[in-house]
Amino acid sequence: MPNPLVQYTVVRVGAIRGGRFNGQPVYEVRHPLVGDVGTVVEVYHSPELAYEVECSDSSTGETIWLSAMFPDEVEALPAA
Repeated sequence: MPNPLVQYTVVRVGAIRGGRFNGQPVYEVRHPLVGDVGTVVEVYHSPELAYEVECSDSSTGETIWLSAMFPDEVEALPAA
């Protein structure tokens, strides 16, 4: 297993486990989509490894979605 990501790592959504985001978003503009880019804002170790990821509109800073994502759903992007 690769090393866990750390806070503020920029990631891309590469996959979404089936059925996780069915239904209406509660607080966000929309649910995560494959290809979205976001930033890890928190790392969870229990009950299993997961990352709280925020995807924001680059022109306004408005949060598009904020969601816990599993390691198999996101991939780190190279540092700019």
